Amino acid sequence: MAGNASARSYEETSRENPVLIGPMGNESSRSLLLVVADFLTRDTLVLVYLTIAAIEALIYGLPLLSPDSLAAFGASPFQIPFVATTALAGLYGLGRVLNPEERMFWRCLALGSLGWLATLTAIALKPATEWRLFDEVWAHAAYLFFYSAILFAAEIAPHRAGLGGKRKTERQLRWAGVLLLVAGWFAYFVVAPMAVDRAFFSTNLPSALLFITVDAAITLRFGWWAWSCGSTRWRVLYGMLTLAGVSMLATDSLDALKALGLLALPNGAGTDLWWIVPPFFLLLAFRLRSAALPRDLDVSAREREASTDLDPVRVGSFLVSGAMSFPLVHFVLHTWHPFSADLERAHQLVVLLAVVLLGTLAVLAYRILERQRLAAERTRIALEERVRQARTLEAISRFAGVVADEYTVSLKAIDGFVDRVIDTLSPSEPLHGDARRAADLLSRATEFTKSLRAVSRRQGGRPSRIDLTEELSNLLPAVRDAVGPSVRIETEPSREPCTTVIDPAHFRALVLDLATNARDAMPDGGRWRLETGIVDLTAEAAIGMAIRPGRYATLSVRDTGTGIPKDVLAHIFEPFYSTRQGERVSGLGLATLYAIVRQYGGCVNVTSEPGDTMFEILLPSPR
Repeated sequence: MAGNASARSYEETSRENPVLIGPMGNESSRSLLLVVADFLTRDTLVLVYLTIAAIEALIYGLPLLSPDSLAAFGASPFQIPFVATTALAGLYGLGRVLNPEERMFWRCLALGSLGWLATLTAIALKPATEWRLFDEVWAHAAYLFFYSAILFAAEIAPHRAGLGGKRKTERQLRWAGVLLLVAGWFAYFVVAPMAVDRAFFSTNLPSALLFITVDAAITLRFGWWAWSCGSTRWRVLYGMLTLAGVSMLATDSLDALKALGLLALPNGAGTDLWWIVPPFFLLLAFRLRSAALPRDLDVSAREREASTDLDPVRVGSFLVSGAMSFPLVHFVLHTWHPFSADLERAHQLVVLLAVVLLGTLAVLAYRILERQRLAAERTRIALEERVRQARTLEAISRFAGVVADEYTVSLKAIDGFVDRVIDTLSPSEPLHGDARRAADLLSRATEFTKSLRAVSRRQGGRPSRIDLTEELSNLLPAVRDAVGPSVRIETEPSREPCTTVIDPAHFRALVLDLATNARDAMPDGGRWRLETGIVDLTAEAAIGMAIRPGRYATLSVRDTGTGIPKDVLAHIFEPFYSTRQGERVSGLGLATLYAIVRQYGGCVNVTSEPGDTMFEILLPSPR
């Protein structure tokens, strides 16, 4: 194909016409048309399609076949080469589409084209004289597979910003609505006439009305996206698909006029050539997806996307509008064309069922998406709080690092003087005991500076690969001493290795800090449970914890203490924050724990209520 040459041509054109990226003015519109025209005139599949169109136009124009043969030829074989070329264009280069949503969009359109091709081939293989009622119903259902795939693609809307798992739920609800919509129109235009009025079903009018209705849905949907998407590239692509819908609507309208007797056409009429147009616009959309068209959103579209995010009303309105289309079409048809009373009652039943089912789905979709929206809002607030806390701790850690450095220099100097005093004084002298007490105080101050260094993340330690379960088992004697005899310790080790990379001394400090907090939370005794495990975090789960997605070793500790009040929970990792009054505390225990865990790329999650407080530490686990 000629994609590379076209891409180079676009790059040269865009450098000469920078306005092309912005709002579409007259100059930029002409430049864009030149880019599209240059790309298409160099494209192999487009040239093949036009060559086939010229050959088949000659078959009709000369004509090379008898009128009856032309009628049989136009029923299916005429379209097969065009649809086959379109399906090939849809599949070619599909794997090079990197964005998953966009790849799904083009895959739906390509599968729809393959379904259209399979239907035409099956129709061509069976002579019209051998067709029975079942064959007619099957043909309608097969064509609706093609239409359904196009409508599925319309509801993917790949130009919109991705919403992760939330977008997947929204798409599934939209697809369920499309299935109900297509099934409802199939029951209205095919099943009901076949069951009630077979004489009416034997005409081409139900078929034409069915496809006209779906054509209109496709045209409106892609036309709306082309108008509202805000991206030049997607306006072009959606515009091509809108034109495909318009051309299918025109050709199916001809069939409806023929069925009503308003348009008399001889066998093998040249109007069959209209069916060159719909697959051609679909082909253009497939080929232009690899063209170097401007991808930027305009300002208004970018603001609109930022404000919508996950909108339950948007999905609910789509489903409700689909439900309301049934009584609207029913009213128009039965006002415009006389039907039998039995068929009218059957149509009313189908309309009622469709409205009830789509309305129920709209209510269900609203409830599901509203719950997800609220959950996303809570996640956003929690993430903002984590970011605020991280910024606060970062500022404090920088300050603590400066203080620790200055304090360490002074302590070393003082320690040297104290050692000289101790060496000078004999043990019998009164000042010798004071000097010893000063040395002890210096030792405590040195330990404090180590904590400050940990908070400032300037104490790197000696990280090594350890198994949390084994390391925790080795620490149990020290943990029992820390929590005291009134607290019962329970352990639940993981059955698989819980490896991580951390300094064993840092891990020991983490566990003992947690043990001290558990002891303080259970002054009258209780139960302290330690669990280890492995968890794989998705991108959606990881973003709520402000860490990278991937595999993590976990250490969870739960106590049955008094719990942490909600107003205190947000501050427990802040240095020098304490709710214990009248006691002399350094205030660096949980701040040190948090800093060490963040230093190794992990996070700490805390949940608390009276009788159940859990600290969960996640540390990256290399495979």
